Amino acid sequence: MQERCWICGSDILPEDNFCRKCGVELISAEKEHRADRRLTEANRQAPVGIFLITVGAIVGLLSYFMAIVPMLAFGLASFLIGIMVLYLPESRGSIAGRLATDSSLPSLLNIEKLLEDLDLDERGIYIPASGLGVCPKVFVPLAQTPATERPPLGLGGSRRIFVTVGKNPEDRGILLDAPGGQILFALENSLRADLAKVELGNLGTDLNSAFESLGIAKVTTLEHQDTTITIEMKLTALLELEERLRNLAPRLVAQVGTPIASALAAAVSKATGKYVKFKNAVLQVPEKKLTINLKLSE
Repeated sequence: MQERCWICGSDILPEDNFCRKCGVELISAEKEHRADRRLTEANRQAPVGIFLITVGAIVGLLSYFMAIVPMLAFGLASFLIGIMVLYLPESRGSIAGRLATDSSLPSLLNIEKLLEDLDLDERGIYIPASGLGVCPKVFVPLAQTPATERPPLGLGGSRRIFVTVGKNPEDRGILLDAPGGQILFALENSLRADLAKVELGNLGTDLNSAFESLGIAKVTTLEHQDTTITIEMKLTALLELEERLRNLAPRLVAQVGTPIASALAAAVSKATGKYVKFKNAVLQVPEKKLTINLKLSE
């Protein structure tokens, strides 16, 4: 059953959380229930906070004038706890995460429009690179040919978007900066190491340490079998961005990767020195679980 967006009037599907045209968040009964529940919790906390602040102020002032030190300490403690009860829940709402989502969406949607306008259906190929702070480029081929399967390593230093990698007309494609380039840079800064020099057997542990230090995610597993690498992680940030991109930019998600998935693909490409493609990236929103399957090629 289709409904219509309350902003632009375009058709929406039952599984959509955001409008595919204008990007506005769609309000479902479940979300309304969660919002009502948060409002109820806030309404419960406000009287408690005000009560503690009032009692703390009165007891603190009386104790000060009466020179009763233990009661003065009790009054100050109640006053401070009351302030924490009032203001800490609001700061817990991840304002930074929302700002990161809103600021990065336009550039990611531009990549989605480029893929759509050029009707590119092939998956992007992460080109191996090395060097601290150097992120692999992503080559999205026009068609799958022997030349486009292994784009030249020299493309890593190119500033062009439209590139030719062979002698035939179909040996062409677009060259993109990886959406996860900044995350990869932050990961390497956290580790103080070039991931091209990290052994694949240690990559899972190192990535987990770096992602946790950045407060983004916890890498639970990294498994390598033949030419496939599977990475599972539990997100602690950027969940909204991952969810919105699956509605607004399905080509980007499947062919190039979201910022977190792209950073992982780039990290694997650097650590293995191999070309990397996405097989799939599955997001389980309730569990905040992201599972990524990558394909390696020489």
